[in-house]
Amino acid sequence: MDEKTEELRELFVDVAGTDTVTADQSADRGTLAALADLDDETVTKRVRAVVEAMAETFTFEADLTIEERVELVQLFYEGVDDDAIADALDTDAETVFLARLELHLFRASDTDASIEWDQLRERFRETDDDETLASELAIDSDTIVRYRRVFEARQQARRVSHRYRSTFRDVIPDAELADRLTKEATEDGLEEAAADIETDVSF
Repeated sequence: MDEKTEELRELFVDVAGTDTVTADQSADRGTLAALADLDDETVTKRVRAVVEAMAETFTFEADLTIEERVELVQLFYEGVDDDAIADALDTDAETVFLARLELHLFRASDTDASIEWDQLRERFRETDDDETLASELAIDSDTIVRYRRVFEARQQARRVSHRYRSTFRDVIPDAELADRLTKEATEDGLEEAAADIETDVSF
């Protein structure tokens, strides 16, 4: 492990409280009061540590720098939409969308579809032929590809127990926002886990 990687690991451990992304999500994350005491520079440094940890673990394809991704994360948690983030980063909304998924940051609108998301998710699991799916479901092929990206990003996030998304929340000094996002993430995870159990278990 080189010096940069070791420094990155130490920063991530400091933020996440563990050096593994599969640690128990119920572990103590510190108080919201402690978050409020963090200055902007410290918050940015810690967000950067998480982004860099993700860059070490996953392949980033969206054309944004690490610094731009850090800004994206902070704007996302301020409630800024993709179009406005794109303006702030001098890029397009599609690039922001792709980078956001790569950072495991999801919006409720990501799964808004003309059919039930559970049904679409199951079809994605059954086939990787998006052209056939588009024809079968009467959905534009570009839209199917977009939903596929959401599906794959959510699967990737679930495989690491939404660890990075949770860690981003650990350094957000806005307690009300942190509470709301924690509730959304929990409900999202429980809903999909329950659906998986129903799919995998036969009686």
